[in-house]
Amino acid sequence: MGKSLQKRRLERVVGDVGLDLVKEARRARPRVMDPEDPEGLHDFRVALRRLRAWLQSYRQQPGIRVPKALRHDLRDLARATNAARDGEVMLAWLETIQPQLSVRERHAAGWWQQRLEAQVAEAYTEAHEAIESRFPELEQRLIAQLEAIRAGDSERKASGKKKRAKGRGGTPPRFGEASAQVLDALRERLEAEVAAVGSVEDAESLHRPRITGKRIRYLLRPWRKVSADCHQAERAMKDFQDAFGVLHDDLVREAAMHSAALEQGRQELDVRLTQAAQGQAGRATAPAHLRGFMDLLSAHRNRLLRHYDDAMGAGGVDAIDALSARLNRAAEAMRQ
Repeated sequence: MGKSLQKRRLERVVGDVGLDLVKEARRARPRVMDPEDPEGLHDFRVALRRLRAWLQSYRQQPGIRVPKALRHDLRDLARATNAARDGEVMLAWLETIQPQLSVRERHAAGWWQQRLEAQVAEAYTEAHEAIESRFPELEQRLIAQLEAIRAGDSERKASGKKKRAKGRGGTPPRFGEASAQVLDALRERLEAEVAAVGSVEDAESLHRPRITGKRIRYLLRPWRKVSADCHQAERAMKDFQDAFGVLHDDLVREAAMHSAALEQGRQELDVRLTQAAQGQAGRATAPAHLRGFMDLLSAHRNRLLRHYDDAMGAGGVDAIDALSARLNRAAEAMRQ
Protein backbone atom coordinates (compact mmCIF):
# COMPACT_ATOMS: atom_id res chain seq x y z
CA MET A 1 0.00 0.00 0.00
CA GLY A 2 1.39 3.40 -0.96
CA LYS A 3 1.71 6.40 1.29
CA SER A 4 -1.36 8.44 2.11
CA LEU A 5 -1.72 11.76 0.28
CA GLN A 6 -0.92 13.60 3.53
CA LYS A 7 2.46 11.88 3.81
CA ARG A 8 3.50 11.95 0.17
CA ARG A 9 6.50 13.98 -0.89
CA LEU A 10 5.45 17.53 -1.79
CA GLU A 11 7.55 17.77 -4.95
CA ARG A 12 6.20 14.48 -6.26
CA VAL A 13 2.54 15.49 -5.90
CA VAL A 14 3.05 19.01 -7.27
CA GLY A 15 4.87 17.59 -10.28
CA ASP A 16 2.34 14.81 -10.92
CA VAL A 17 -0.72 17.07 -10.72
CA GLY A 18 0.97 19.75 -12.82
CA LEU A 19 1.87 17.24 -15.54
CA ASP A 20 -1.72 15.96 -15.59
CA LEU A 21 -2.96 19.52 -16.13
CA VAL A 22 -0.52 20.06 -18.99
CA LYS A 23 -1.93 16.87 -20.57
CA GLU A 24 -5.48 18.24 -20.17
CA ALA A 25 -4.49 21.41 -22.02
CA ARG A 26 -2.81 19.35 -24.75
CA ARG A 27 -5.94 17.23 -25.23
CA ALA A 28 -8.17 20.33 -25.42
CA ARG A 29 -5.93 22.18 -27.88
CA PRO A 30 -7.15 20.47 -31.12
CA ARG A 31 -10.76 21.12 -30.06
CA VAL A 32 -10.41 24.91 -29.84
CA MET A 33 -11.40 25.56 -33.46
CA ASP A 34 -13.73 22.57 -33.84
CA PRO A 35 -17.18 24.01 -34.74
CA GLU A 36 -18.81 20.85 -33.37
CA ASP A 37 -17.17 21.29 -29.96
CA PRO A 38 -18.23 24.52 -28.22
CA GLU A 39 -16.34 23.63 -25.04
CA GLY A 40 -12.87 23.21 -26.56
CA LEU A 41 -11.59 26.69 -25.74
CA HIS A 42 -13.23 26.61 -22.31
CA ASP A 43 -11.54 23.33 -21.41
CA PHE A 44 -8.17 24.58 -22.64
CA ARG A 45 -8.53 27.73 -20.54
CA VAL A 46 -9.61 25.79 -17.45
CA ALA A 47 -6.52 23.55 -17.69
CA LEU A 48 -4.23 26.59 -17.95
CA ARG A 49 -6.05 28.38 -15.13
CA ARG A 50 -5.87 25.38 -12.82
CA LEU A 51 -2.18 24.91 -13.62
CA ARG A 52 -1.42 28.57 -12.86
CA ALA A 53 -3.30 28.39 -9.56
CA TRP A 54 -1.62 25.09 -8.66
CA LEU A 55 1.90 26.41 -9.22
CA GLN A 56 1.09 29.70 -7.51
CA SER A 57 -0.12 27.87 -4.41
CA TYR A 58 3.08 25.90 -3.86
CA ARG A 59 5.86 27.90 -5.49
CA GLN A 60 6.94 29.50 -2.19
CA GLN A 61 7.49 26.08 -0.62
CA PRO A 62 11.05 24.70 -0.39
CA GLY A 63 11.93 22.60 -3.42
CA ILE A 64 9.24 24.08 -5.67
CA ARG A 65 10.88 26.38 -8.20
CA VAL A 66 8.93 27.91 -11.09
CA PRO A 67 10.88 30.55 -13.06
CA LYS A 68 9.20 33.93 -13.44
CA ALA A 69 9.48 33.83 -17.24
CA LEU A 70 7.62 30.51 -17.31
CA ARG A 71 4.85 31.82 -15.05
CA HIS A 72 4.47 34.98 -17.12
CA ASP A 73 4.33 33.08 -20.42
CA LEU A 74 1.63 30.82 -19.00
CA ARG A 75 -0.33 33.88 -17.81
CA ASP A 76 0.05 35.68 -21.15
CA LEU A 77 -1.21 32.70 -23.14
CA ALA A 78 -4.26 32.43 -20.90
CA ARG A 79 -4.97 36.14 -21.34
CA ALA A 80 -4.70 35.82 -25.12
CA THR A 81 -7.87 33.69 -25.02
CA ASN A 82 -9.93 36.04 -22.82
CA ALA A 83 -11.64 38.08 -25.54
CA ALA A 84 -12.81 35.01 -27.46
CA ARG A 85 -14.31 33.32 -24.41
CA ASP A 86 -15.87 36.50 -22.98
CA GLY A 87 -17.53 37.29 -26.32
CA GLU A 88 -18.71 33.71 -26.68
CA VAL A 89 -20.35 33.83 -23.24
CA MET A 90 -22.10 37.11 -24.08
CA LEU A 91 -23.43 35.72 -27.36
CA ALA A 92 -24.82 32.70 -25.52
CA TRP A 93 -26.50 35.02 -23.00
CA LEU A 94 -28.08 37.08 -25.80
CA GLU A 95 -29.49 33.91 -27.36
CA THR A 96 -30.96 32.92 -24.00
CA ILE A 97 -32.78 36.20 -23.35
CA GLN A 98 -34.07 36.80 -26.91
CA PRO A 99 -37.56 35.31 -26.35
CA GLN A 100 -38.33 37.65 -23.45
CA LEU A 101 -37.21 40.91 -25.08
CA SER A 102 -39.47 43.71 -26.25
CA VAL A 103 -39.38 44.86 -29.88
CA ARG A 104 -37.03 47.78 -29.23
CA GLU A 105 -34.83 45.65 -26.95
CA ARG A 106 -34.62 43.05 -29.73
CA HIS A 107 -33.50 45.68 -32.22
CA ALA A 108 -30.72 46.87 -29.90
CA ALA A 109 -29.72 43.31 -29.01
CA GLY A 110 -29.71 42.34 -32.69
CA TRP A 111 -27.35 45.20 -33.55
CA TRP A 112 -25.06 44.20 -30.67
CA GLN A 113 -25.21 40.51 -31.56
CA GLN A 114 -24.16 41.18 -35.14
CA ARG A 115 -21.18 43.18 -33.90
CA LEU A 116 -20.30 40.53 -31.32
CA GLU A 117 -20.36 37.70 -33.83
CA ALA A 118 -17.75 39.46 -35.96
CA GLN A 119 -15.65 40.32 -32.91
CA VAL A 120 -15.80 36.76 -31.55
CA ALA A 121 -14.80 35.28 -34.90
CA GLU A 122 -11.78 37.58 -35.01
CA ALA A 123 -10.93 36.92 -31.35
CA TYR A 124 -11.13 33.14 -31.92
CA THR A 125 -8.71 33.41 -34.82
CA GLU A 126 -6.30 35.44 -32.70
CA ALA A 127 -6.64 33.03 -29.76
CA HIS A 128 -6.02 30.04 -32.03
CA GLU A 129 -2.94 31.68 -33.53
CA ALA A 130 -1.60 32.44 -30.05
CA ILE A 131 -2.19 28.86 -28.90
CA GLU A 132 -0.63 27.29 -31.98
CA SER A 133 2.40 29.57 -31.97
CA ARG A 134 3.09 29.59 -28.22
CA PHE A 135 1.75 26.44 -26.60
CA PRO A 136 4.03 23.74 -28.13
CA GLU A 137 7.22 25.41 -26.87
CA LEU A 138 5.58 26.41 -23.57
CA GLU A 139 4.36 22.86 -23.07
CA GLN A 140 7.88 21.48 -23.38
CA ARG A 141 9.24 23.99 -20.87
CA LEU A 142 6.41 23.21 -18.45
CA ILE A 143 6.99 19.49 -18.74
CA ALA A 144 10.72 19.86 -18.17
CA GLN A 145 10.23 22.05 -15.09
CA LEU A 146 7.45 19.88 -13.64
CA GLU A 147 9.50 16.73 -14.14
CA ALA A 148 12.39 18.46 -12.36
CA ILE A 149 10.06 19.43 -9.50
CA ARG A 150 8.75 15.87 -9.36
CA ALA A 151 12.30 14.56 -9.07
CA GLY A 152 13.22 17.11 -6.40
CA ASP A 153 15.61 18.80 -8.82
CA SER A 154 13.80 22.04 -9.72
CA GLU A 155 16.44 24.33 -8.21
CA ARG A 156 19.15 22.99 -10.47
CA LYS A 157 16.84 22.86 -13.51
CA ALA A 158 15.74 26.47 -13.07
CA SER A 159 19.16 27.97 -12.34
CA GLY A 160 21.54 25.61 -14.09
CA LYS A 161 23.50 25.39 -10.84
CA LYS A 162 24.34 22.41 -8.70
CA LYS A 163 21.36 21.22 -6.69
CA ARG A 164 21.38 22.18 -3.04
CA ALA A 165 20.99 19.30 -0.62
CA LYS A 166 17.77 20.55 1.00
CA GLY A 167 16.34 22.78 -1.69
CA ARG A 168 15.33 26.41 -1.26
CA GLY A 169 14.70 27.41 2.34
CA GLY A 170 15.21 23.95 3.88
CA THR A 171 13.50 20.57 3.69
CA PRO A 172 10.08 20.64 2.02
CA PRO A 173 7.15 19.64 4.24
CA ARG A 174 5.02 16.66 3.32
CA PHE A 175 2.16 17.38 0.95
CA GLY A 176 -0.51 17.40 3.66
CA GLU A 177 1.24 19.99 5.80
CA ALA A 178 2.12 22.15 2.77
CA SER A 179 -1.49 22.08 1.54
CA ALA A 180 -2.81 22.97 4.97
CA GLN A 181 -0.43 25.93 5.20
CA VAL A 182 -1.57 27.25 1.81
CA LEU A 183 -5.24 26.68 2.69
CA ASP A 184 -4.86 28.59 5.98
CA ALA A 185 -3.31 31.55 4.17
CA LEU A 186 -5.96 31.58 1.44
CA ARG A 187 -8.78 31.30 4.00
CA GLU A 188 -7.48 34.36 5.84
CA ARG A 189 -7.20 36.24 2.55
CA LEU A 190 -10.74 35.30 1.57
CA GLU A 191 -12.14 36.51 4.89
CA ALA A 192 -10.36 39.87 4.48
CA GLU A 193 -11.46 40.27 0.86
CA VAL A 194 -15.11 39.57 1.62
CA ALA A 195 -15.02 42.02 4.53
CA ALA A 196 -13.58 44.68 2.18
CA VAL A 197 -16.47 44.52 -0.33
CA GLY A 198 -18.13 47.92 -0.32
CA SER A 199 -20.94 47.89 -2.84
CA VAL A 200 -22.03 46.52 -6.19
CA GLU A 201 -20.25 49.45 -7.84
CA ASP A 202 -16.86 48.28 -6.55
CA ALA A 203 -16.05 45.74 -9.25
CA GLU A 204 -12.44 45.27 -8.15
CA SER A 205 -13.33 44.36 -4.56
CA LEU A 206 -15.95 41.91 -5.85
CA HIS A 207 -13.43 40.35 -8.22
CA ARG A 208 -10.89 39.43 -5.55
CA PRO A 209 -12.99 36.94 -3.50
CA ARG A 210 -13.93 35.15 -6.72
CA ILE A 211 -10.28 34.61 -7.65
CA THR A 212 -9.25 33.54 -4.16
CA GLY A 213 -12.27 31.24 -3.96
CA LYS A 214 -11.24 29.65 -7.23
CA ARG A 215 -7.70 29.08 -5.94
CA ILE A 216 -9.06 27.43 -2.79
CA ARG A 217 -11.32 25.17 -4.80
CA TYR A 218 -8.47 24.09 -7.07
CA LEU A 219 -6.31 23.44 -4.01
CA LEU A 220 -8.99 21.17 -2.55
CA ARG A 221 -9.59 19.12 -5.71
CA PRO A 222 -6.91 16.43 -5.09
CA TRP A 223 -8.31 15.93 -1.59
CA ARG A 224 -11.96 15.32 -2.49
CA LYS A 225 -11.71 11.52 -2.41
CA VAL A 226 -9.35 11.47 0.57
CA SER A 227 -11.36 13.33 3.20
CA ALA A 228 -15.07 13.96 3.73
CA ASP A 229 -14.20 17.32 5.29
CA CYS A 230 -12.22 18.31 2.19
CA HIS A 231 -15.02 17.10 -0.09
CA GLN A 232 -17.61 19.15 1.79
CA ALA A 233 -15.33 22.20 1.78
CA GLU A 234 -14.79 21.86 -1.98
CA ARG A 235 -18.54 21.71 -2.59
CA ALA A 236 -19.09 24.77 -0.38
CA MET A 237 -16.36 26.63 -2.30
CA LYS A 238 -18.05 25.73 -5.58
CA ASP A 239 -21.29 27.34 -4.37
CA PHE A 240 -19.34 30.42 -3.24
CA GLN A 241 -17.41 30.60 -6.50
CA ASP A 242 -20.57 30.16 -8.58
CA ALA A 243 -22.34 33.02 -6.79
CA PHE A 244 -19.44 35.40 -7.28
CA GLY A 245 -18.85 34.10 -10.81
CA VAL A 246 -22.41 34.94 -11.90
CA LEU A 247 -22.02 38.40 -10.41
CA HIS A 248 -18.67 38.88 -12.19
CA ASP A 249 -20.26 37.90 -15.53
CA ASP A 250 -23.02 40.45 -14.88
CA LEU A 251 -20.50 43.22 -14.23
CA VAL A 252 -18.50 42.40 -17.36
CA ARG A 253 -21.68 42.20 -19.43
CA GLU A 254 -23.03 45.51 -18.14
CA ALA A 255 -19.80 47.29 -19.07
CA ALA A 256 -19.79 45.66 -22.53
CA MET A 257 -23.44 46.60 -23.11
CA HIS A 258 -22.75 50.19 -22.12
CA SER A 259 -19.81 50.32 -24.54
CA ALA A 260 -21.92 48.82 -27.32
CA ALA A 261 -24.64 51.44 -26.82
CA LEU A 262 -22.07 54.24 -26.98
CA GLU A 263 -20.54 52.76 -30.12
CA GLN A 264 -23.91 52.48 -31.85
CA GLY A 265 -24.76 56.07 -30.93
CA ARG A 266 -21.42 57.38 -32.15
CA GLN A 267 -21.75 55.56 -35.45
CA GLU A 268 -25.21 56.96 -36.07
CA LEU A 269 -24.12 60.46 -35.05
CA ASP A 270 -21.16 60.28 -37.42
CA VAL A 271 -23.44 59.32 -40.32
CA ARG A 272 -25.79 62.23 -39.59
CA LEU A 273 -22.96 64.75 -39.27
CA THR A 274 -21.45 63.53 -42.52
CA GLN A 275 -24.80 63.86 -44.26
CA ALA A 276 -25.22 67.41 -42.90
CA ALA A 277 -21.73 68.35 -44.10
CA GLN A 278 -22.70 67.13 -47.55
CA GLY A 279 -25.79 69.34 -47.59
CA GLN A 280 -28.34 66.62 -46.84
CA ALA A 281 -31.19 67.16 -44.40
CA GLY A 282 -30.36 65.83 -40.95
CA ARG A 283 -32.40 64.74 -37.92
CA ALA A 284 -31.41 65.90 -34.45
CA THR A 285 -33.02 62.97 -32.68
CA ALA A 286 -31.73 60.27 -30.35
CA PRO A 287 -29.99 57.24 -31.92
CA ALA A 288 -32.41 54.59 -33.15
CA HIS A 289 -31.45 51.91 -30.59
CA LEU A 290 -30.93 54.16 -27.57
CA ARG A 291 -34.21 53.26 -25.87
CA GLY A 292 -33.61 49.58 -26.54
CA PHE A 293 -30.19 49.71 -24.93
CA MET A 294 -31.57 51.74 -22.02
CA ASP A 295 -34.23 49.10 -21.40
CA LEU A 296 -31.67 46.29 -21.68
CA LEU A 297 -29.35 48.01 -19.21
CA SER A 298 -32.17 48.71 -16.77
CA ALA A 299 -33.37 45.10 -16.77
CA HIS A 300 -29.81 43.83 -16.55
CA ARG A 301 -29.11 46.07 -13.55
CA ASN A 302 -32.06 44.49 -11.73
CA ARG A 303 -30.60 41.04 -12.41
CA LEU A 304 -27.18 42.23 -11.30
CA LEU A 305 -28.57 43.53 -7.99
CA ARG A 306 -30.30 40.20 -7.33
CA HIS A 307 -27.08 38.35 -8.02
CA TYR A 308 -25.17 40.78 -5.79
CA ASP A 309 -27.55 39.91 -2.94
CA ASP A 310 -27.01 36.21 -3.66
CA ALA A 311 -23.22 36.61 -3.66
CA MET A 312 -23.21 38.64 -0.47
CA GLY A 313 -25.49 36.03 1.08
CA ALA A 314 -22.89 33.41 0.20
CA GLY A 315 -20.15 35.71 1.49
CA GLY A 316 -22.00 37.39 4.34
CA VAL A 317 -20.90 37.32 7.96
CA ASP A 318 -22.76 34.15 8.93
CA ALA A 319 -21.98 32.40 5.65
CA ILE A 320 -18.27 33.28 5.67
CA ASP A 321 -17.98 32.09 9.28
CA ALA A 322 -19.50 28.74 8.33
CA LEU A 323 -17.31 28.52 5.23
CA SER A 324 -14.19 29.33 7.25
CA ALA A 325 -15.07 26.62 9.72
CA ARG A 326 -15.33 24.10 6.86
CA LEU A 327 -11.96 25.21 5.52
CA ASN A 328 -10.42 24.88 8.99
CA ARG A 329 -11.69 21.31 9.22
CA ALA A 330 -10.30 20.60 5.75
CA ALA A 331 -6.88 21.93 6.80
CA GLU A 332 -6.96 19.72 9.89
CA ALA A 333 -7.76 16.71 7.71
CA MET A 334 -4.80 17.53 5.46
CA ARG A 335 -2.50 17.52 8.49
CA GLN A 336 -3.74 14.25 10.00
